Amino acid sequence: MQRDIAIAQEGARRWYRDISWTQWRVLIAAWGVWVNDALDFLAITFVLRDIATAFNVSLDTASLLLLATYGVRWIGGLLFGGLSDRIGRKIPLLITLTWFTLGAVATGLSWSFAALVVFRLLLGFGMAPGFSLGAAMVAESWPEKHRAIGIGILDTGWGVGAIGAALAYEFIYPHFGWRGMFFIGLPPSIVLALFIIFCVPESQAWKKARPAAAVTWRSNPVVDLFSKYPKRVSYLALLIFVLCFGSWPFQALLPTYLRAAGLAPAAVSQITMASAIGQILGFVASGFIAERLGRRMAISVMIGIGALFVAGVILSTGNIALAAACAFVSGFFLIGSSGIWGTVLTENLPRDVRASGVGFLYNFGVIGGGIAPFIVLSTMHRFGFTMPDAIIGFTIVAAIAGMVVIRFVRETKGLSLDEIDRETNG
Repeated sequence: MQRDIAIAQEGARRWYRDISWTQWRVLIAAWGVWVNDALDFLAITFVLRDIATAFNVSLDTASLLLLATYGVRWIGGLLFGGLSDRIGRKIPLLITLTWFTLGAVATGLSWSFAALVVFRLLLGFGMAPGFSLGAAMVAESWPEKHRAIGIGILDTGWGVGAIGAALAYEFIYPHFGWRGMFFIGLPPSIVLALFIIFCVPESQAWKKARPAAAVTWRSNPVVDLFSKYPKRVSYLALLIFVLCFGSWPFQALLPTYLRAAGLAPAAVSQITMASAIGQILGFVASGFIAERLGRRMAISVMIGIGALFVAGVILSTGNIALAAACAFVSGFFLIGSSGIWGTVLTENLPRDVRASGVGFLYNFGVIGGGIAPFIVLSTMHRFGFTMPDAIIGFTIVAAIAGMVVIRFVRETKGLSLDEIDRETNG
């Protein structure tokens, strides 16, 4: 027994030795795209008030820019996902990186609020497959027993991007204003594009399935997704929608709330960076938690704890250290739980519709995140709630709803992708 325990502990310590350099390169590329995706998107959450002032619109109206970006992502997710299921993962990943980087630059050059809305719509369309393509590539290249860990590490890119946006707000914003926030992703995107072109191989799993796909080239992965797996698509779409809705009042409105509370940019940056650091560690830990508890229980536990600590952040802004500590914990659990979402999605869909399915489901779900800030702000003004009450209330209610919905989603711990690929019923 002791020998078995020792062997298990040794394996747990050295899981990374099972990963080849080629598999690490795939993860690095996918991770880098997700970092830049987060950097370009989260920059706007720090400057909503500046945009509202610059274009003479209300804060409620400015918050619709988040919905504009997220509202079209499901379309981009479907189209890019279908393209990826047909031509491979690598080229669409490169296209999406280029697309959303240029969309962010265009945001910084906007001359009117209408132009800004158009550019955010275009950015949302192009950034849609950033995570889903990366998750599919990692799931198809990494060993089965480490798949959840790999996708959890992939998701740390969002936290790193959040730190980048917070640092940009502290050091770039004071000198270059809100427009300068949208140019920070350009240099790293150029370097990453070159890395993808020269160092990242095409998915071997996709290549393996390509001969069969060539025989049935007339089939449409998007059509197959909805015709073959309607019930599964419905449950998963609702789950991601609820989970995103629950996390985005905190993610999107925390900088705005901290600024409204009178905190200096340095304090705002410190608290948001504490949350981002928590997210990074939570993303990494989420894979291990999911392997231990199972996918469904891990998500339920993490969003429950995280939602409670959101209240701690909001109610402790008078004490920067305490607020930062609560932000770290809420980031670790609430936002960190999303490190498991990609695992749940990729493990619930067979290879022939995996990229299309993950692209649609993830990006349909994030509409919940896009609409959440607007609903929170509108509810405040219509019913007289304070911003702290609205953020805390919506976060906790959504967490409870997520715990309920996830019970209808199949537990996939221990299933191999080959088993999933052999399934034909939704």
